[in-house]
Amino acid sequence: MRIKMRMFIFMLFLFTASWAFSEKNNGVKEQIDNKKTTEETGDGSFRKILIFPFENFSESGMKYLTNYIPELIRDSLGSEKNIKIIIAEEILKETKRLNLKIENYYDTGTAMKLLEDLNGYAGIMGRYIIQGKVLRIDYRGLILKENRVVKGGTYDIPIDSIFLSSLEKFSGSVESWFKIDVLREQLFDFDKDKENIFVQYYEKIGKSRIGIIIKNKWLLALIICVIFYILSLIAGLFFEKVLKRITGKTATSVDEEIVDISKKPVRWIIIFFGIKLAVFTIGAASSINKVLLNITTGVIIMLAAYLASKIAEIIIQSWGKKITERIESRIDDDLIPLFLKISKIVIISIGIIMVLSRFNVNIAPLIASLGIAGFAIGFAVKDSLSNVIGGIVLILDRSFAVGDKVSIDGDVGVIKEVGLRNTKIQTFDNEIIVYPNGDLMNKKFKNYVLPDPMIRVVVNFGVAYGSDVDMVEEVVLKAVKSISEIAEEPAPSVVFTEMGDFSLNFQAKFWVPNYVNQYNKWVEATKVVYKSLNEAGINIPFPTHTIIIEKEG
Repeated sequence: MRIKMRMFIFMLFLFTASWAFSEKNNGVKEQIDNKKTTEETGDGSFRKILIFPFENFSESGMKYLTNYIPELIRDSLGSEKNIKIIIAEEILKETKRLNLKIENYYDTGTAMKLLEDLNGYAGIMGRYIIQGKVLRIDYRGLILKENRVVKGGTYDIPIDSIFLSSLEKFSGSVESWFKIDVLREQLFDFDKDKENIFVQYYEKIGKSRIGIIIKNKWLLALIICVIFYILSLIAGLFFEKVLKRITGKTATSVDEEIVDISKKPVRWIIIFFGIKLAVFTIGAASSINKVLLNITTGVIIMLAAYLASKIAEIIIQSWGKKITERIESRIDDDLIPLFLKISKIVIISIGIIMVLSRFNVNIAPLIASLGIAGFAIGFAVKDSLSNVIGGIVLILDRSFAVGDKVSIDGDVGVIKEVGLRNTKIQTFDNEIIVYPNGDLMNKKFKNYVLPDPMIRVVVNFGVAYGSDVDMVEEVVLKAVKSISEIAEEPAPSVVFTEMGDFSLNFQAKFWVPNYVNQYNKWVEATKVVYKSLNEAGINIPFPTHTIIIEKEG
């Protein structure tokens, strides 16, 4: 136990030292940078960054971009501490004030001379050209102290309805490039900061036995990876030993499932975060370093998207389970899989878009293309989509369920299946009728089950003219009441409805508790009524017609 504790303290000490060395934006760094910029730039406590006017190459259109692009880059870099940014128009004023001659802003020699004359630290320069409906921008950086040009890149922007937002995205890309490829080259200068406490502490560590580990960037990167791997193990134990115990005491199992599914992705996120920090510490060639950092960031984003999709899956399944416990429907068979697929596609798509943006891929044309493709596909499958939406509405609306007896367009049968695209009805002749949900949603149909399974049975009959109607009602009512398994309330009744062409017409009415027995009880009641009328001597007439023939002469 003591050995493990000593190892833990030792690794914690190494982590603290490596963190202090690799941290680029802490307060100590600001102190070093402030002192350094004072000596190098003579501008108080700031580095002076010059953003030159972007050259309108070949006199293309949109001349306002010459000053507008530097302004956008200035706004993106505005949050960076310890730098003072001078943009195109301010540079022009300074050159006039100092009587400096400018032949070509995009000329490297001229730009370096301006950096020196204006006491600048670094600069950004570029040019643009319009080719058809695309704006192409080239840019690069300058470091005065090293008299070095830092390679930038080329950025293509479609000239469309989202042109200005694409320009802002370009400025964000330049910001990332400038911070990584230009500013990071001169973050620390230990030779000029001997009195700094951190530098003294660093030198003491360097002279100690573990100094070789701290000063060797490869060993330091390896230590960082090991430390973050240990942190991932600790996180796994925290999920297993702490969070699982807490969630085990709750009434729902959703939180337990979320903890189980989150453990492994969270561990990998921590590991790749350590790899990203190790890559930053190694400080490979700027272009390679940027690619590696973007790759690790992309992996972290996709792991987070995977975790989010799994959590959404658990929540949707839990919601569907609660709904299906309350109502009898096909939500768990049809609707839940649909929601799961949609949520997964949306979350993973967002993750992919974020990853592409990290690699400076202009996703605006891609999104526009997807929108157009989605519209075309939606128009092509609008009938299928209408059926799917109709199925969702029918399931959630609970207009009917499997097993209900319904009447649609004169077809009477039992609901056999309610799917996302169509509904199937089985008739009493053992035939299957398929209705598209999009059409069924707009039809008027009769559900014999709603509001409850009780249903009325009506038997029509007629007796001969001259019969005693009161006697008929009494005889038939007594016969109907003798039928088994009929409802007492509402009570059976016999109604004299009309005087027909050749008979007095009546209706015998009674209720059965379940619609399933409606037809059988109607057949039974018809027999009972006929027998009771015959036994009472009440005549049931045949249809008769009187024909009058007139004789001529």
